[in-house]
Amino acid sequence: MIKYSKLTIRLKTIITILLLFFAVLAHSQRNIDAANVADCDGGIFIERPGNYTLEFTGNNGEKEELGAFASLDKIDEVNTLWCSFSAPFDGFFTLKAFTEGSALDLLIFKSENQDFCEGILSGRTEIERIVRSETPDTIGLGIPTNKNSLYGIDLLKGDEIYIMFNITENVRKKLNLYVEYQPKNDDMAATDLIQLLDNRTDKTAPKLEIKLRDKRTGLPVKGQLIIKESKTKNAMYMGSDFMFTIQRRNNLKMNIDAPGYFFQDYDETFDGEHDYEIIVWLEPAQPGQKVEIPGIRFNMGTSDFATGTEARLRRVKDFMSLNSEVRIEIQGHVHAVGENSFSGRRLSLARAKKVMQYLEDSGIDKNRMEAVGFGNEHMVYPEPKFTWQEQANRRVEIKVIE
Repeated sequence: MIKYSKLTIRLKTIITILLLFFAVLAHSQRNIDAANVADCDGGIFIERPGNYTLEFTGNNGEKEELGAFASLDKIDEVNTLWCSFSAPFDGFFTLKAFTEGSALDLLIFKSENQDFCEGILSGRTEIERIVRSETPDTIGLGIPTNKNSLYGIDLLKGDEIYIMFNITENVRKKLNLYVEYQPKNDDMAATDLIQLLDNRTDKTAPKLEIKLRDKRTGLPVKGQLIIKESKTKNAMYMGSDFMFTIQRRNNLKMNIDAPGYFFQDYDETFDGEHDYEIIVWLEPAQPGQKVEIPGIRFNMGTSDFATGTEARLRRVKDFMSLNSEVRIEIQGHVHAVGENSFSGRRLSLARAKKVMQYLEDSGIDKNRMEAVGFGNEHMVYPEPKFTWQEQANRRVEIKVIE
């Protein structure tokens, strides 16, 4: 018979307790992660207007949300998809939705109750709109109205709506969704969204104003501003509008990041004698949008990075980390005279894969990236006259594909 010391018994007891603890924790985590987009409480939060491609899961989730509404007894929840939208300012909400080969049901709910989904399950939440199509047509809210489109919804700042889409086939299908939100008062909307960070040490001295704005809407964007290589201003700042004192000649290197937008970098010199204003127009990172990665350079005829490229690659890594649900296509291009050759396409692909490998080595999931090489098929300057134009043809671009 094997005898165990008291210490051994204690260690085994502790290990058993820890195993039980982690098992309970894992079970709890599974319950947390189980919130399904087919249920109200797992709905996708639409952060801003724009085009989206969503996906039905092939079922109606764990709950029957419409059971408490007698007026909705004709709607059979088969394959549902939930979204939510919170009004950032007073405005007018519209949308368009389409699923290939399927008729759509659209329901929109609005409630003052903070426990929104519970209010839907109990039937207390107000039904704002019901749109049902009998054929695979585009449906939505907007102006003008028709059989598949009702009038949009007026919202006040902070109002929240929940949107349910439903189709009658139990299959995974894509939903093409376009959301638009127009401010009732542009000035008021802009004012509501501004987050000013005033870092001036002397309000009588020349100042630098930096404003982050959405390139599509012109509205303020809250983001992160990092200033480097400055004697007095090196720091990270959060906001949409920034003000600094410029008391002497100063060179500032600035990195700007905002969730849902492509990053921007600036390297500017200010003389300390005049006021300056920089408006940073941020491009939304939506499917189909493409941007060149500036500063990505390779040694001539190879896929080896040129000196100084790593700092630019880190900016792409930051963008991918900040936007963890974005999938991108990394596109390689070369400068070459004449027809697009196999060797040119191979080199451009190798360069795109080199960027992809760097990002993967930096911790970015490889399943979020694809690499393609176009050779010289899409040159910026097909007949370059200057060296800088040839260099512009040698580039790497990223395209958001999801």
